[in-house]
Amino acid sequence: MKKMIKIAAIVILTPILLFALYVVGNLVYAKMNKFTPPAVEDVAAAPAKQGNPTAADSTFTFLTWNIGYGGLGAKADFFYDGGKMVVSNKEDVDKYVFGINAFLAAQKEEVDFFLLQEVDREARRSWNINEEATISNSLFGFSSAFAVNYDVKFVPVPYTNPMGRVLAGLQSLSVFQPVESKRIQLPNADKFPDQLFYLERCLLQQRYKLANGKDLIVINTHFEAYDNGDVKKRQMEFTKKIMLQEHEKGNYVVMGGDWNIAPPGISAHKFAIEKEEDYLDLNADANYIPGWHFAFDSTTATNRKNKTAFEKGKTFTTIIDYFFVSPNVNVELIKGIDLGFADSDHQPVMMRVSLK
Repeated sequence: MKKMIKIAAIVILTPILLFALYVVGNLVYAKMNKFTPPAVEDVAAAPAKQGNPTAADSTFTFLTWNIGYGGLGAKADFFYDGGKMVVSNKEDVDKYVFGINAFLAAQKEEVDFFLLQEVDREARRSWNINEEATISNSLFGFSSAFAVNYDVKFVPVPYTNPMGRVLAGLQSLSVFQPVESKRIQLPNADKFPDQLFYLERCLLQQRYKLANGKDLIVINTHFEAYDNGDVKKRQMEFTKKIMLQEHEKGNYVVMGGDWNIAPPGISAHKFAIEKEEDYLDLNADANYIPGWHFAFDSTTATNRKNKTAFEKGKTFTTIIDYFFVSPNVNVELIKGIDLGFADSDHQPVMMRVSLK
């Protein structure tokens, strides 16, 4: 009888001990390989076919798009959003990446600045496609800079099908050559052990010299997603100080990206058929910086929920991708581009501005 009890104990305890060893091993490995970027660092910007803006350049077109790392097209659901999928199949990822690049290439004659988020360099979730390189090739002749915001050797969740390696970030491309490109670290969530396997969010800030002696400051951002709003607020307050410093010098400032929060005056549930209980119903502050301007298209959803594959008229959609400009920048056009969420869980937003 004692022998049987001993065998049963071994059978029961062995999987528990193995799992505990797996968890502890992952924590130690993650701690040893933690991505700890400096507060500010220069990033390389590939040369553009054109030089700096000239006196004739006072009107510019921008496009911001979270490309969903080429893995969150219309057929995808995602485990973080309540779905089941960890990695889309390779055929779908190839299709999404092709569609993303084809769309970007088609805009190159009209757009001067591309601000892209969730661009993978190397990741299991995108079948190790170097999306930064494919996008640079699609926009040949544009300067390209990349700021890493997600560098984890092994993401161990979900345990039955780990996400694995992720190396991703923000990519900014421009027809003009920046004189400065910097990765600026944002305040981030610091909850242990989650932060060992999570993003180190940042800004990708670039500086362009203008013929009038002033600078055009272009900022690409992707604020916090999975929080109650507190981390986002800290990140936005931090960013506000940077923008104000530049504007006080007489410079022009344009920031665009994925804010993960609805713009002022727009309900997160504006397009919803039914209320999405676990979606943060919060707005950016209309007085974020008095006298400055949010630029968004209130008629076009820019993000969808990934709980299920996309179904038009049924899937929850909202607006969280837009721009913010200093008072000396005049917004002439702002429009969301409805692609039916075919290749990403976000949709592009285009803006044309003139400098005062």
